[in-house]
Amino acid sequence: MRIRSIASHLRPYFMLARRRTTVNHAFAAAVAPSDTYDEATVFEAMLVLGLDPIGDLDCAYCGEAADTWDHIFATVQNSRFSGHGHRLGNLLPCCKPCNSKKGNKPWQTHIRSLPMNDEVRAEHERQIGAFVARYSVIERTVVDTPDHERLEAIRLQVLALLAEGDEVAARIRKAAVTY
Repeated sequence: MRIRSIASHLRPYFMLARRRTTVNHAFAAAVAPSDTYDEATVFEAMLVLGLDPIGDLDCAYCGEAADTWDHIFATVQNSRFSGHGHRLGNLLPCCKPCNSKKGNKPWQTHIRSLPMNDEVRAEHERQIGAFVARYSVIERTVVDTPDHERLEAIRLQVLALLAEGDEVAARIRKAAVTY
């Protein structure tokens, strides 16, 4: 860590600026469909990825020990549900560094950026491609129902309340007395 890293802590915190993505994700993820856990299907899916479903899983991207699950396709796109939910075909075992580095990029872009042998990379791409082809599902969303309209209104209210909270907090900071 470098001394300048403290700079990000030495400034006011803004709820909306830091949480807009979190709020948008929460609303989109809430409408995203999910699969029911079926051990036999998950076991089979891990085999398609070339992973040992009995032992500890490896990252499908780089081969290191997996400690999280990556949504292959982001659940949120342009602040809305993308059509890719919490489904088996949208979840890969992943190490935290790969999950962080990949972000919302396409999985192919991420895997091609990893420092690995070309043959190993090609095998990972083949396995993930086969997994996606076999298990991936995209949902067609209907966004003009009264429930969708109401959910969108609630999302906008939450964002407006966070913005108002930032204004009130700024007034409180300004009025603070230093001892």
